[in-house]
Amino acid sequence: MAPDDIRSLLAGRSIRVAASECLLGRSVRWNGGHNGDAWPRQRLEKVFTLVGICPEVGIGMGVPRNPIQLVREESALRVVAVDDPKLDYTDRLKGYASEVAGALDDVHGYIFADRSPSCGLAGVKVFAEDGSFERVGRGVYAAAILACYPDLPVVDAETLNDEGILLDFVLSVLASYGVVDGNVGFRDLVRGLLNPP
Repeated sequence: MAPDDIRSLLAGRSIRVAASECLLGRSVRWNGGHNGDAWPRQRLEKVFTLVGICPEVGIGMGVPRNPIQLVREESALRVVAVDDPKLDYTDRLKGYASEVAGALDDVHGYIFADRSPSCGLAGVKVFAEDGSFERVGRGVYAAAILACYPDLPVVDAETLNDEGILLDFVLSVLASYGVVDGNVGFRDLVRGLLNPP
């Protein structure tokens, strides 16, 4: 199967991949900014339809808004406002994930904003009462989505700058969609689709 054959196979199909909305260049981050240029978005848009979701905006937090962080309370992780830890968004983010999960049946992958207390897959700062932190957390919203879809191909956006991770993610999404090929050269063909001459 040549790159043109893959293009023909995908023509007219809309392989949907969810992404943290800030990654699509939309100004929804806590400070009114976005992360649209921090990952190879344009390359993935050649293959997939990217669907933006921002859980913080989804639960009614404004833009700009007070930043949030993960804190450990006994054995549980909570998402609270940095300036006012009494403002706890944990249950609202989990509830929003449950709502969104019902709309993800036709999504074949998810790209999360890295290190986010809501969306990060790994390495999110978890703060202790004394203000110290460890990068051992997973965002509350991301964890809830993965609990609903444990087999969904997922990735942190910044890791997609690694060519091997990018290619593996694309191949996983294509397999989830049902586009598979036993040809040993299929990986190289998909690489050619992502990197046209």
